[in-house]
Amino acid sequence: MANSLLSRAADAGGALLGRLQSVRLPGVGTASAKDDPATAARRWRAVTVLADPGRLTELPAPLAALGDRVETRVIPAPGDKGTELAARYRGPATDEDIGRLRQALREAKQLVEVGEVLRMDPRPHGERAQTPGGRLLDGAVAASRREGVL
Repeated sequence: MANSLLSRAADAGGALLGRLQSVRLPGVGTASAKDDPATAARRWRAVTVLADPGRLTELPAPLAALGDRVETRVIPAPGDKGTELAARYRGPATDEDIGRLRQALREAKQLVEVGEVLRMDPRPHGERAQTPGGRLLDGAVAASRREGVL
């Protein structure tokens, strides 16, 4: 009985977190209006990489894997803060494609700066307890892969 209630509470918490992650407040981290799909696909997405622009003579593997579907640019970041690595789709793209592009940019940044893509899974310390908080955190981590935020 207690396990059933615990499981339902965790599922409800995960569902609530999923809804809250899609809430966007105007002026807080995003544009006040969502772009139409064609405009969103053509918008540049960028990360600032702590590296000299000359160090990025080849695209990091995650971006290179997207192939000719994306165009990229590598320019010095403003204020001598490293390099701006930007990419956008050449043609139509789905929300899933845009999520993959954002993930590829984050992974490219990690490869250049750290030398590897950092992962939370598998956990070196073992499995997380299946408590409501543990399930909630597992759900948040799974959802964050696409958008890059918890």
